Amino acid sequence: MLLRKFSVTDLEAIKKIDSFYATQIRYHKDIKEENILTVINDSNELIGIAFLKLDRNYPAKGKQLFNFSILLKESLPDDIEVKGMLIDGLIKRLYESKETIPEKKLCLRICCETDQIEDMQFFLEKGFALNSVVPVLKYDLLQETKHYDIPSNVIIKEYSFTKEGIKKYINADLIASGIPENEADIKFKTGDPSFKCFVATCNKEVVGAISVWNITEQRAATENIFVIPSFRRKNIARELIATAFDELKRRGKDIATLSMSGTNVSAMKLYLSCGYILYYNLIEMVYDSG
Repeated sequence: MLLRKFSVTDLEAIKKIDSFYATQIRYHKDIKEENILTVINDSNELIGIAFLKLDRNYPAKGKQLFNFSILLKESLPDDIEVKGMLIDGLIKRLYESKETIPEKKLCLRICCETDQIEDMQFFLEKGFALNSVVPVLKYDLLQETKHYDIPSNVIIKEYSFTKEGIKKYINADLIASGIPENEADIKFKTGDPSFKCFVATCNKEVVGAISVWNITEQRAATENIFVIPSFRRKNIARELIATAFDELKRRGKDIATLSMSGTNVSAMKLYLSCGYILYYNLIEMVYDSG
């Protein structure tokens, strides 16, 4: 087997393994060609691929974080040797990148479900550390949706991400969270036909938002939920969530899910009060280049 750099000619082979993976590589602006690696077997067949994606939302000063993803051919789902080649290659690429920005610490990040013990063991042996717990919540869409009264000058509607629209959305997200969703992620998501964003506006300015997209035939995401501080405690977040539930019910989905920081107690209280319950936990694992 051979670890080698990615070539655009690999896209067709990657598409046969996982079409969404190929779409990410082709269109996501934060996945650079030099940060994509592949493994081929003795028959020159592509059997594994991995990439780094810059996380522009990572809050720690002096650090730059890369999320990564590893994909193996369906017949090799648990091949430790191929996974090892790819993660070793990504770590090497991390240190190569660090040489260009020595003033910053570079990190790799991945999340494992709590029952993925073998995967966590694999990453621990590669030098990763357990960093935090990421709760994933779910809402049963078979329940009746409760709607809420909001200020009369606030309107909730589907959003159009024009150039100016992206700017307004990011600015509102910055005010609300301090760590806004980045433009590359927004543009990539809007390429998904199932993606919709609902915003709350006041005087044509974005004051809150929620996004939805399909995950499986039964499940959809309700993510990127925010309301700027001056419009909180006015039921806007609750009504945004209710609007998202109505949309997902129209699609015939059974459950809606969201992930969040395990330390965000106020957000947890809000989601639980809206009917979400704990679904499972993710364990965030981080490799720090030092």
